[in-house]
Amino acid sequence: MPSVKRILPTRSDASGETPGEVETSPLVVSNSNRWSRIMLGFEGVEPDAWCELNFKLEWHPQESSRAVHDFAVVGVDFLTEDGSSIDFAYVPGLTRTQIDPHSWYVSGPEYSDQGGSVCTVSLGFFIPSPTRSLSVSIRSWRNSHPFTIRDQQLLQKLPPESAAEADRKELDWAKAVSAVRPLNARRTWLAFNAEPIWMSFAVLPATKLVIRGQIINEAPGQEGALARIVYRNARGEVLPSPYPETEEASSIGSFIGIPVHRQARRFTLDLAPPPQAASVDIGFQTRHDHASMELITPLEVSLDDDLMLEAISGDDLPDAETFLRHLLGRLNPEANETQPASVRLRELADLKSLASLSTFHDEIKALQRGAKPDFSEGSLTLAGFPAWPVPEQPQWTEDPFKSPAWRLEFQSLAWLPGLAGDERTDGVKQAIDLAVSWSRANPWGAPKDPISAHPRALAVRAETFLRLLSLSARSRKSAAAPEFLTLLAEAIRHAFALAQILGQNIFSHSPVHLHLACALLALARCLPRVPLAPYWTSLALTHVTDGFDRFLDENGVFTEQSFDTQLEIVSLGLILTHQLESRSDAQGLRDKLIDRLRKCLRNMVAVTAPSGSLPPFGDVPHSFHHASWLRRLLSRYGTNLLTDPDLARELSYPTGTKVFSSQHAGLVAARRYDHTTRWGYFSATLNGRHHEHGHHDCTSFVYSSGGAPWIIDPRGSHLHETGAARQYLVSSRAHNIALPDEREQLAGIGWIEAQEELEGASVFVVGSNVHGPTYTHRRIFLSLNSLDGIAVIDHFASQPRAIAFEGFLHFDTNIIAAIANTQMGVAYRKSDKLRIVPYTLLGQYNGMSIENGRNDRPSRIQGFVARPSGGLQPANAIRYRFSGHEAVCGGVVLALNSSSATILSQLLESDHVRNILARPSMRQ
Repeated sequence: MPSVKRILPTRSDASGETPGEVETSPLVVSNSNRWSRIMLGFEGVEPDAWCELNFKLEWHPQESSRAVHDFAVVGVDFLTEDGSSIDFAYVPGLTRTQIDPHSWYVSGPEYSDQGGSVCTVSLGFFIPSPTRSLSVSIRSWRNSHPFTIRDQQLLQKLPPESAAEADRKELDWAKAVSAVRPLNARRTWLAFNAEPIWMSFAVLPATKLVIRGQIINEAPGQEGALARIVYRNARGEVLPSPYPETEEASSIGSFIGIPVHRQARRFTLDLAPPPQAASVDIGFQTRHDHASMELITPLEVSLDDDLMLEAISGDDLPDAETFLRHLLGRLNPEANETQPASVRLRELADLKSLASLSTFHDEIKALQRGAKPDFSEGSLTLAGFPAWPVPEQPQWTEDPFKSPAWRLEFQSLAWLPGLAGDERTDGVKQAIDLAVSWSRANPWGAPKDPISAHPRALAVRAETFLRLLSLSARSRKSAAAPEFLTLLAEAIRHAFALAQILGQNIFSHSPVHLHLACALLALARCLPRVPLAPYWTSLALTHVTDGFDRFLDENGVFTEQSFDTQLEIVSLGLILTHQLESRSDAQGLRDKLIDRLRKCLRNMVAVTAPSGSLPPFGDVPHSFHHASWLRRLLSRYGTNLLTDPDLARELSYPTGTKVFSSQHAGLVAARRYDHTTRWGYFSATLNGRHHEHGHHDCTSFVYSSGGAPWIIDPRGSHLHETGAARQYLVSSRAHNIALPDEREQLAGIGWIEAQEELEGASVFVVGSNVHGPTYTHRRIFLSLNSLDGIAVIDHFASQPRAIAFEGFLHFDTNIIAAIANTQMGVAYRKSDKLRIVPYTLLGQYNGMSIENGRNDRPSRIQGFVARPSGGLQPANAIRYRFSGHEAVCGGVVLALNSSSATILSQLLESDHVRNILARPSMRQ
């Protein structure tokens, strides 16, 4: 039975800075605007631990926004002991936002299945150190009427008070899990003392460079920090000090003092480069030898306000060429006006650099999809949809399939270079004309289709303009045409946008951040005559380094839940190492990346199913064959990795039974492969939902036998589904998990408690904390080596009261499911039959049922999987139920034949397996 710490809130004023008494009365949140909110404080929280925040929400009887997924917003600010706010770039379970430091959306009434006008709202998240208290806001968002909240509380699982009161193995295990868990929100923070840590940025003459950040000092005193400043010229030579707006000391040279009297101190460095300066080195250090502090990275970096995109554009929404003229006027106001403007603009293009083009996103696309063209015989094939004829003059609002994914690819313009290979037309001219048409139709800040402003579309489109510039530069006639100037102007304008997004750290814990940084790196390399190119390069490399450190640690461990997204990040990384090969200043980054990517690829290859798919957990579109993607990736960019014996062994894909169990990879798996069509595969995930696009699928599993899938993951991608369909696909009930007392999973983790090889079988014992602090949960997988059968058993324990759980099994669309009797369900595919037999260890079995295509309200959608092109398609799902008092344990045996079912039942009844199940749970 878990011990739980319960923290009640204090009421704060609107600023969140004036704590009051413990708040127990109901609180009303109006619907005046998005600043309508109530503020609560939670003191004495345990850092580096998970928590559950819950409250009752009562909506207005006339509420009309009932089916929105963002009805209200919970905002969370993490505070130090002295009340300073900490700028975490990432907190597992929450989303980094602008209006609140971190947020979580509350769904509307239609997503509640609790009946009446009141529901319980629960969210889980990690509390990183050095947090000591929380400031929580509950904010109006899309509600049409006021709502009331009450019974607010924050719950945390209590650690054992002493080793004598807890099993020693449990304590040791908790430490081990903490050491390997890649959820450290401080993983990219940089510790420093009297020895400085250095970073460099390119600068522009007579243009300020603004650096913003935060320093954490957990033991504040009178000592402060300082930023040492060293400017260099274009040859890398140090320029003599003193420098403008800095102090000077004989021992350290020029510096800017940063007072640090609180535990978290935000700072701004306004750097004014002297003449001839091309770069600046910034060294952060403490003033005294005994002090130690941490610098939160990435830093916010920007140029003078005069060189912001909005300032250059002005209020009149200029076209691309006008933007470029405004830019030149700001960069060089004393330019020779007798020279035609078009000539001065064209001087920004370096035809040699454009001819040796190196981009990222066309390479990623080729790795994912092979040589399949987007454009053929006048028609486009995007995002897995049927061919669509391209009009001669698009309106740039086209949405023929009502699909965000199709619109995103269309607005990225990545398909335009494919027109150059169309033999029926002058493909290059048509592609350039369409790009210019898009530019004319989309003034900056007023897009025809809002999805064109999506950062992923922005990054891909920026590289598309580069590729079209490269095609145009091959012909002197094309390079002299007015269209060339439009392409050049758009490429530069996109670079400004990418740099500003990166510098503000808007998407710092999203894969999009890496895409933006890589695109900016490509733009800077291909446009070296643009005065800002060195600055873009330094900014891009800084964020590439930070981004890969954030996603992938030194053990090759990802923070990302989706294996599909992991492979995309690995692909970006290998392409990047290839492009950095000739850069001496990036060899450290390159070597570090290669080492981490090699380790990650070993696990990826090891867990790839015989069908060629990676485990389908998290956000996964249907359109990619991962084994083919991996082969293309390694043959083009990873040949130097093939000397690694462990990777080579996994790539040989040996026959027989292979068992995979890795806390690092967040997965347990087994496969049976012998060059026949009757292969088998099983995998289960230990990862929970930690960001806005994640799925609540911790401990979910998939199972294939006889060469085809039986138990599948419904999949889904945030670019393919929206609304209720999307909310269903990320929910717990859309996955093969068990839910206690009808509670949705919270953010959390799973861990491996035990894994043993038995005679002819393997047993995996997995623990999780995704059901909140009031439950102890473990899931047991028993897998036959033949993969002809598996058993899935769940154990839940809580307070002394009635407890029940419901398990879910989702079947492939071509499988028929039925209930033969109260003790057996069956599934059919052609001549194969899968038996589903309930098994009780503690408590009572309460029956099973089948759902197919149920959609009476958003909270009850069940029996669907994602369509390859988006949306839902009906499929069978079986639900099974168990109940007990204080604890309950049961599950199902899945077997292709009666002999496998018998073997699994005998193993479950054996003393050895019973002893494994009886071991104390290793709680987190």
